Amino acid sequence: MNVVVSVPHGASAGNMLRTGLVQRLLDTAHEVEVVLASPLVDDVAFVQEFRHPRVHFEPLPAHRPAGLEARLMALIQASYVDSEVTEAVKIRKQEQIARKAMRFIRTKHLLASVLAPSIVRKESRYDLIDRLVAHPGAEQLFDRYQPVLLVTSSPGLILAEVPLLRTAVRRGVQSMAVDASWDNFTNKILPVRRVDRLLVWNELMKQQAVQFHGYRPEQITVTGPPHWDLYFRAARGSTRESFFRRVGADPARRLITLTTSPLELYPHFDHVLRRMLEAMSSGRYPYPSQILVRVHPRDDVTRYRQFLESPHLIVEKPFRTTVRAGDGLSVDVTTDSQQHLADTMRYSDVVVQVSSTIAIEASIFNTPVVNVAFDGEQPVEWARSARRYLQFTHFMNITRHGAVKVAQSPEQMIDGIAEYLRDPMIDAEGRRRVVQEQCQFLDGRSSERVANWVVETLERITGVPARPLTPTVVGRS
Repeated sequence: MNVVVSVPHGASAGNMLRTGLVQRLLDTAHEVEVVLASPLVDDVAFVQEFRHPRVHFEPLPAHRPAGLEARLMALIQASYVDSEVTEAVKIRKQEQIARKAMRFIRTKHLLASVLAPSIVRKESRYDLIDRLVAHPGAEQLFDRYQPVLLVTSSPGLILAEVPLLRTAVRRGVQSMAVDASWDNFTNKILPVRRVDRLLVWNELMKQQAVQFHGYRPEQITVTGPPHWDLYFRAARGSTRESFFRRVGADPARRLITLTTSPLELYPHFDHVLRRMLEAMSSGRYPYPSQILVRVHPRDDVTRYRQFLESPHLIVEKPFRTTVRAGDGLSVDVTTDSQQHLADTMRYSDVVVQVSSTIAIEASIFNTPVVNVAFDGEQPVEWARSARRYLQFTHFMNITRHGAVKVAQSPEQMIDGIAEYLRDPMIDAEGRRRVVQEQCQFLDGRSSERVANWVVETLERITGVPARPLTPTVVGRS
């Protein structure tokens, strides 16, 4: 019984593999073998970490639609974007028009409605393209292993996984997606695919998958976010002293952490950091402070080289470098790097960020968050401005609870940081509500729920009873 598990980059390795899924599958029955399809199979350390007699490693190449597939994908995408199903998709449409990245959106939508009406219906968007397009590499992998189940890290939003998902449909192989992003159902310019079983963090995501993407409620299981389990395990983590020593921070100073985003999402972090440093040097903060810049996996650390001589500033990109994936990501999210992020959130006095999941992660540790909603020195049109993120469907579920201070100018950012330094319990109730709504389960066992659902699905497919979960598997992360 072969199970193919798709791991398209290092982030999905952290979300799926290092939460114990592979070990749980191997413990299910001696007949179960796991095929890891990933670009990381070229990384010796990755292979060594998951080496097992019943684990097979296969490359997962980058995928770029071309020919008929590209034309049909353009119709699917245009029809979805033009439907403006959420406020976020409406904003994304304006972005695409402003950047001239998508053309003839309305014309393509109308063309699809006439020539291929299944494309514009959420229940059948991908039916036609799945019938007409095949992928020889994926077909060969399925021929070689004859899998009974495919497990992916997203419902078709990572292009490298699309050939596997399409081949599963063509072969009648059941598929599952362990969805690891809170904005996949409301914020993307490509609609998610239908899989046989979808695992999501919370009821909000479940409702969105049903409302916007044609899933039936019984196809969706709420598990909580498995990659955050260690956040809820009190015994884990470093002390403040050891964490500060690890990053080179001064334990006598308060820690203000700036978490960055990819350049294409927010190109003004130099402006933000400059203003934060000016405020610190001029005594605008009520306590002696220091700034830690945590560079995003998809951000370039050299963007911050100009600030490296500034006093009381630390810049880090705490990830292990690995092979470059099809979408350009070249870092691996290991257990150590995830634990380091947990320590960072726990021991920061204030976190500054731009509309990201960091707002949730900081809230788990009841750490105050200032959300930047301004741009650089020069005005930016709304379709490219950070202001638009406040209207994104997923992030409105943060602001409506009053969980963060929204800074629409550098002055508001500095005032917000100072206010939280004086009283970190401000907005604590809003942060608590966000954590409850977004994580849903606060027991640190979401990865166990994910693994159990994968195993139960495998049991239903094969009829082979699974051995019960052992405590040693629950704790692996």
